[in-house]
Amino acid sequence: MHTRKRQGTDFVEPDLPITPMLDMSFQLLAFFIITFRPAPTEGQIALALPKDERPGAVTPRFPMDVPPAQLTVRVTAAANGTIERVTISEPGSAVFAKDLGAKVEAVRDELATVAAGLSRENRPARLTLELDEKLIQEYVVQLMDTGVRAGFADLSPVPIDPNRR
Repeated sequence: MHTRKRQGTDFVEPDLPITPMLDMSFQLLAFFIITFRPAPTEGQIALALPKDERPGAVTPRFPMDVPPAQLTVRVTAAANGTIERVTISEPGSAVFAKDLGAKVEAVRDELATVAAGLSRENRPARLTLELDEKLIQEYVVQLMDTGVRAGFADLSPVPIDPNRR
């Protein structure tokens, strides 16, 4: 029997034109960058607090005929985004806005005092945080956390400018 050997062929390099693929990639990238429109920032962040499921925990019930206390904490920011001034007021109240300075600790103490007084009266409360747009996000979260820890479940962060709400 005669065996025939296969003849070898030369190695053929596949032709992949990389330049047109790169051009198309950059065109797609440029298209998506140019046409991207981010959603506007939210004026209110919905907070859902977990239920207290400890044995014997009682959820306070507020009478429906008692209107909630409206508290407003206004936070203005310095040019570098830090807290410049914090005031707390109750719209419609005869008491003027109370200046708390620039410390979150002062806000915490004042909110705890107000929340304790409202709890003794068995009166619900709404806390509105009017925040300067230049305020750094770290302070926004810190102030919201302070409000929740003080006992305010109805908390609304909004911009100071009413036209941007």
